[in-house]
Amino acid sequence: MSGKRQAESLDDTSPAKKQKLDNGVASNGGAASAQTSAASMMEKIAKAKKLLESQKALQAKLAAAKLKAPAAATAAAAAQRASPPAVRPPLPAFPQPGLLPHGLPRAAAKPTFRPAALRLDDQGREIDEFGNLVQTKTESVTTLKVNQKRPELARMNQEAPPPEKPDRPTTEEFFDEGIGFRGMRKLDRRRRANFEFVREGQFQKEAEIARIRQEFGDEGVRQLRARQQEEKRAAAQATVDANLIPLGARKVGEEAGPPTPAQDAIPEVEWWDARILVHPESYAAPMESDRYINEDKITIYVEHPVPLDPPVAETPAPPMPLMLTAKEKKKIRKQRREEREKERQDLIRQGLLEPPKPKVKLSNMMRVLGSEATADPTAVEAQVRQQMEDRAQAHEDRNLARKLTPAEKKEKKLKKLVGEANEGDAPQVALYKIMDLSNRQHQFKVKMNAQELHMTGCMLMADDFCLVIAEGSLKSHKKYNRLMLNRIDWNQSLEEEPQESKHNSCSLVWQGVVHGKVFQRFDMELCRTEAAAKTFLKLKGLEHYWDLAKGHVNE
Repeated sequence: MSGKRQAESLDDTSPAKKQKLDNGVASNGGAASAQTSAASMMEKIAKAKKLLESQKALQAKLAAAKLKAPAAATAAAAAQRASPPAVRPPLPAFPQPGLLPHGLPRAAAKPTFRPAALRLDDQGREIDEFGNLVQTKTESVTTLKVNQKRPELARMNQEAPPPEKPDRPTTEEFFDEGIGFRGMRKLDRRRRANFEFVREGQFQKEAEIARIRQEFGDEGVRQLRARQQEEKRAAAQATVDANLIPLGARKVGEEAGPPTPAQDAIPEVEWWDARILVHPESYAAPMESDRYINEDKITIYVEHPVPLDPPVAETPAPPMPLMLTAKEKKKIRKQRREEREKERQDLIRQGLLEPPKPKVKLSNMMRVLGSEATADPTAVEAQVRQQMEDRAQAHEDRNLARKLTPAEKKEKKLKKLVGEANEGDAPQVALYKIMDLSNRQHQFKVKMNAQELHMTGCMLMADDFCLVIAEGSLKSHKKYNRLMLNRIDWNQSLEEEPQESKHNSCSLVWQGVVHGKVFQRFDMELCRTEAAAKTFLKLKGLEHYWDLAKGHVNE
C-alpha cells in the first residue's frame, strides 16, 4: 500500500519538481537538498491521506443510496475529479502511442465481429449447428464479354410495367389550381418509344378512313370500324380459314358500312340529242329520217363554251434582262474580277489559303532574290528557268483541260446549227407543195440542205405535184423555210419556154408540232400515181398529209 501511494505521489509531481528531485538526489552532499526532499515526501503523504478520506466518504454515500460500489479505477477517477485542480496531475506534452494521456499503458480493444464457426462432417462437407448439410449454390462464370452481357440485356429487354399515376390533390385546402401540376409533370411523361417498323398497309388504311370521313362523316367511320370488328369476331369463331370467307358476305343494315352514292339513271335520250329531235322522248325512230330530226336547229355556227378563269393565278412573267452595251459589259467583268481578287487576298491574310509563290523571271531575278542570286548565280538561274518551264507547262495543261473533245465539238457545232433541243420538246413538221421538181439541181438542194440541217422526212415525187415533208427543230425550220420559199428559183429550168408557161412554184401547206418523229432520215420516194403516194404515206400513218396538200391552192 505504501508503494502504491508512493507511485501515485510520484505521478502527481510535475516535471519541474521531478527535475528538482533528480538534482537533489544527484547532489548527495548538500543539506538543503535533503531537507527539501523530506518536506516534499511529507506533503505527498498528506495528500494521499486526503484522497483516502474522500474515497471513504464517497463509498459511504453510495452505500446509503444502495448503489453498487464502483471499481477501483472508477473510484480513483471520481476521487481525482473531486480533488482540487491544484493537485490534478498534468498531461505530458507529447503523448506516446499505446499509452493513456497520464502515461499508463492502453488496454487492447476486443474485436466486435467474429466469423461464424465452420462445422464439417466426417466427409468434409459443411453442416450447420443442427447437423444439416448446407447447400451451396454454384454459378457458371463466363469469360467472354458477350456472355457476360447477356443477363443484363435480357433484364433490359423486359418491359417494365407502366408507372401508376399518383392521385392529384385537386381538392386539398392548400392546392392552387392556377399553378397546376408543374411538379408532377415528370411523373406523367410518356416512356421513350422504341424504334418500330410500319406494318404493311397501315397508310392505306389511314387514307381509306380519311376518305370515308370526308365523304360520309364520323358516322361512316364508326360504322366501318364496327363492321371490321364484327368480321374479326366472326372469323375467330369460325372453324374454317378466314381467307375462305367470301368478300360479299356482309351484313345489310346499320353495320353494312357507309352507303354507296346513288348513280344517275341512264336517260332515254341524251341532252345534246334532245335539242335536235322532233320527239325527244326516245331513240325508237330511225335517226336518218327527216321526220324525227329538226333541221331548223342545225346551223352553220359553232357554239363555243364560255371561257373560265383558271383556279390558280398565273405566275407573272420574269422581268426583262437589262440590255448592256459592250463597254458596260467590260466594266462589269472588271468589277467582278476585282471582287474575286479581293476575296482571295482576304483568305490569304486570314491564313485560309496558301500565299502564291513569287513569279521569278530572268529579268527580275536580281531584284527579287537579292543576296541569294549573288551567292550562287548559276544554281539560282537554273532554279528560275525550271520555274519558268513549270509555269508554261501548267498553262498548257489548263488549256488542254479546257479543250473540247471531238464528241463535244460535234455536239457544240450541232447545237449552234440546229439550236438547243430541250428534253421532252416535240418536233416541228412542215409540208411544202411543189408543182414540178424534175430539175436535178432543185432535188439536190432540197435533199442536201435538209440533211445538213439534221432534218428527217421525205421528198415524195408524183405526176400531179410533189410533196416535201420535213421534220426538225424550230431553228432548222427557219433556215429551211427561207431556202424553199425565197432562195430557190423554181422557174430556172424554163427559160427557153415562153413567158406565159412559167407556172412552177413552192408553197408552205402546213407547219406545226407532232408527237414524235416518223422518219429516220431524209430520202426521196418516186411515186407515179396518186394511189401509190397515198399507199406509201398510209404505211407511215400520214395519208392525211396528201389530202391536205391536194386541197391546198398555191398563191
